[in-house]
Amino acid sequence: MSLDDPNEAGRLGALHSYDILDTGPEECFDRLARLAAALFGTSMAAICFLDTKREWRKALVGLASREVARADSLCAQVLADRDALVLPDLGGPSPAGAEADGWRFYAAAPLVTPDGFVLGALAVMDRVRRAPTLDQLDGLRTLAQAVMAQLELDRYRRDAAEPQHERFRQLADSMPYIVWSANPEGLIDFANQAILDYAGIPDISRIGQQWIELLHPDDVDRTIATWMDSVRTGEVFSAEYRLRRADHSYRWHLAKGMPIRDGKGNIVRWYGTTTDIHDMKLAYEEIGRLAFYDTLTRLPNRQLLMDRLAHAVTLHTRVARMGAVLLLDLDNFKVINDTIGHDNGDLLLDLVAKRLVASVAARDTVARLGGDEFVIILEDIGACNEAAAPHASEVARRILDALSSSFNLDGHERHITPSIGVTLFGDVASTTTELLKRADLAMYQAKAAGRNTVRFFDPKIQAAALARAGLEAELRHGLQRGEFLLHYQPQLDSEGTVTGVEALVRWQNPHRGMVSPAEFIPLAEDTGLILPLGRWVLEEACAQLVRMASDPATEAVHVAVNVSALQFRQPGFVAGVLAVLAESGAAPQRLKIELTESMLLEDIESAIGKIRQLRKHGVCFSLDDFGTGYSSLAYLKRLPLDQLKIDQSFVRNLLSDRRDLAIVDAIIALGRAMQIGVIAEGVETPAQRELLGRCGCNSFQGYLFSRPLPREQLHAFLTAAPKA
Repeated sequence: MSLDDPNEAGRLGALHSYDILDTGPEECFDRLARLAAALFGTSMAAICFLDTKREWRKALVGLASREVARADSLCAQVLADRDALVLPDLGGPSPAGAEADGWRFYAAAPLVTPDGFVLGALAVMDRVRRAPTLDQLDGLRTLAQAVMAQLELDRYRRDAAEPQHERFRQLADSMPYIVWSANPEGLIDFANQAILDYAGIPDISRIGQQWIELLHPDDVDRTIATWMDSVRTGEVFSAEYRLRRADHSYRWHLAKGMPIRDGKGNIVRWYGTTTDIHDMKLAYEEIGRLAFYDTLTRLPNRQLLMDRLAHAVTLHTRVARMGAVLLLDLDNFKVINDTIGHDNGDLLLDLVAKRLVASVAARDTVARLGGDEFVIILEDIGACNEAAAPHASEVARRILDALSSSFNLDGHERHITPSIGVTLFGDVASTTTELLKRADLAMYQAKAAGRNTVRFFDPKIQAAALARAGLEAELRHGLQRGEFLLHYQPQLDSEGTVTGVEALVRWQNPHRGMVSPAEFIPLAEDTGLILPLGRWVLEEACAQLVRMASDPATEAVHVAVNVSALQFRQPGFVAGVLAVLAESGAAPQRLKIELTESMLLEDIESAIGKIRQLRKHGVCFSLDDFGTGYSSLAYLKRLPLDQLKIDQSFVRNLLSDRRDLAIVDAIIALGRAMQIGVIAEGVETPAQRELLGRCGCNSFQGYLFSRPLPREQLHAFLTAAPKA
């Protein structure tokens, strides 16, 4: 636009009349720029003015340059269009200024004077593409009008010494926001037409009192106190409060007031604006809720929980008071989701949250950690552990009682129980992560104790957990480094002939030495490492079968292998066993798989199917530890077994406990009747062997004959043993 253009000349004259160019930063303008950035969720915004050669920026958010050449200015396009400008994707050709700053998105609303001149723009930018909503663009225009209102007030302040009250009234009435003024004592004596339209009041003759009547009752005392503090100190007035509309609803507003001083520095007037920020405030609150609160239960989420817990730990440690962390996990919550749906599962979580909040004091925090886990922070519950523990225990018991009654889930009556772990804090410095770990350990102890109960953290439990974690890491490395080996315990008949061996896994750890199977087998089962370990045991046992088959003295000896419940439940178990047999070349007839009652009864039909498939190929099956589990005869008669193994707990007291003798006698008779072989394990004395023989048992295993032997010693034992 040429400077010779009358409109441009008038525009430049209007711009210079506000004396805004090359002035320092002012909070009122900086705040409006920040509000614009927050409205669009961007990190950059600016209030820009255009003179003859440049775009000059009064307020900056996230930008380094105070000015750019007019030829490189996007604000110049706003001046040309005289309307809001939206460039959602600056991927193509764009002004040099935009390219230098890496902008991909630009939106701006013009700053228009009451006379219609466009002085510049309120703009937001981003380095990613964006598609703004209509509400965001309307908000940007509104904030641009607020910039102009502030400019008008600033100009009026400069001209306060001149009799321009009528001009101010005319300018104020042209503004879409509430514009007001007050005398030096703080009595509001003027408001523009906007207040009449907004609040539906007939006149403003009593505006000083009417203003108070329009305030929300909860905001009156706070707002008046803030206003009178500003009047007393002469500082800028700023307050957020709710104003009543003509329809009697309330909306949030931001009020700003500036003191006007005479040449001696005395306040002669107050001028201010009140703008509607309701939608923006609700948006901020919603952003806060999403960031710090769980959307389902509206409880604090993990992020807010960690912040509050850190604050509580610091405070309690400093003042030597005790607090507690309760970690609660709902028992068998998955069953709810699986049976009546996730919608009802979500409803249950919401109802549980309400009962938890009702069970604790208002100062305490109830948070949802995630899934079906909740955390409660109890504050100021005693001066020492002895005083705090009973208080925390009472709250936990109160929670158990609160959750004990049924929940109505869309017509479904359901019960749920919690397991609660408790740890105290305040006596020594602790991190939030440590506290949650301790509460988590205690919670799992509650589950192990039968669920629906409470357990306090015990340092011994933590030490055991750390030791277990270390052992697990070593177990994984041991599998990779080949630290495991098999020992074989011979099984003999009544003639002393070796008929088979049981393969027993051993772990030769380079640091711990020989680790007991009782220590690492349960850990392997819990962690799933039993699968690769079990596969290795099967492969090594089959390799041993092949080695023994090459010697006529041992070719008839079978090898028994224990299989874990997790292995047996794998869909590919049968195929995996057959693959190992085929790869090794071992005779299936010489492989015996030992199973326990519990793993068979969990899914009896699947178990029968797998056993039958493998028996078709010649694999034998033995029921290990018979008599210690369910010992269901109804199931036993359906299982295609080759052998029952009398558990060593019955053999141990065979000579002294008539009940054990009766059980052993019954098992042997049952095997004979069902034509299933019977072997007794744990035979340690000749007397035990003799009595078992008199009962009809003809197969034995135990220390009386041999301890489990390494492969090399086994060969010597088998070579020296009597032959059939």
